[in-house]
Amino acid sequence: MIIDKNFSPMMEQVFAGRGFSIDEAEALTHSMIDGTLSDVRIAAVLTGFRFLPLSEEVIIRILKTIQENHKNKIKHTLPHVVDCSGTGGDKTSTLNILTISSLVTAGAGAHVARFTGVGISNKSGSSGDVLQMLNINPANSLDNAYDQLNKCHFSFLQLNTFYPTLKHLMDIRKTLGFKTIIDLVFPLANPVNLTGQFIGVYNKDSLPLMANCMKKLGRNRALIAYGEDGLDEISVCSATYLSKLENGKISHDVIKPSDFGFKTHKIKDLFGKDVEYNTKILIETLKNRAHSAVLDAVILNAAATLWCAELCDSLSEGIALAKETINSGKALKMLDKWKNNSN
Repeated sequence: MIIDKNFSPMMEQVFAGRGFSIDEAEALTHSMIDGTLSDVRIAAVLTGFRFLPLSEEVIIRILKTIQENHKNKIKHTLPHVVDCSGTGGDKTSTLNILTISSLVTAGAGAHVARFTGVGISNKSGSSGDVLQMLNINPANSLDNAYDQLNKCHFSFLQLNTFYPTLKHLMDIRKTLGFKTIIDLVFPLANPVNLTGQFIGVYNKDSLPLMANCMKKLGRNRALIAYGEDGLDEISVCSATYLSKLENGKISHDVIKPSDFGFKTHKIKDLFGKDVEYNTKILIETLKNRAHSAVLDAVILNAAATLWCAELCDSLSEGIALAKETINSGKALKMLDKWKNNSN
């Protein structure tokens, strides 16, 4: 399908209420990646998707098109391989709880391939900045990522490294300043074959959609979370809506911090600051010295990721395992081991 000549009529139909077909979504993705479409037209496409009802078929086709253009899948035989990430776009200035939760999850024995975009959110002291402050290098190749996973149980993979042709697309998305379909697609694009995955999303409506995507991608277990307070993670400041995939079946639930013996915290206690502050909080958390709101948030999200890794059979069991991992120093030791290996 040639998009350039048919772009305007197609977009007129879309803005009149007709959605993109799966073939059109694939062709548009190719055109955005290969430079066929101008920046203005790419912005129009991303805006058009914003007003359309989305299906898992369209999202998966866009994902597969992106992956086929890069051919960077990491095949392996490692067990309990998971990712713990958020879509971003929650418009808060909270600490990157999911990065710290990922480290705890790896310390507990899972293999964590932490895949993240660069510049999707504008949080100061982002996870990439914190790693730089700690003198830790993200994976710079497929072999390097596998080596880190195999030796340290943790690897940090950045979108710009493994999907270099998408950098321009990400810059346009950042300029637009609002959430687009790529915020849903990219968390699914991890180059590592995952057995399970935890994703925090920026709105409640995305929960069943992402759960169905996880099912189509063959995840053994998956949890998708949306905090009622707007956080793209399991919140300790409000109720959290969950969609759960297990054994090919999808279910939905609502949980509260009190369900697990946690107090309901104020969101301001989770706010981050600059890179120095956020780095300090990461270390303090792994040493079990951080504010209770931060510790509780990290433990609860780590528990969810441990469940996705099939290292526990309930969130309550995962909470106990996450607490033990921090208290025993395993999480901090894992960070040191990863730091040494990354350099």
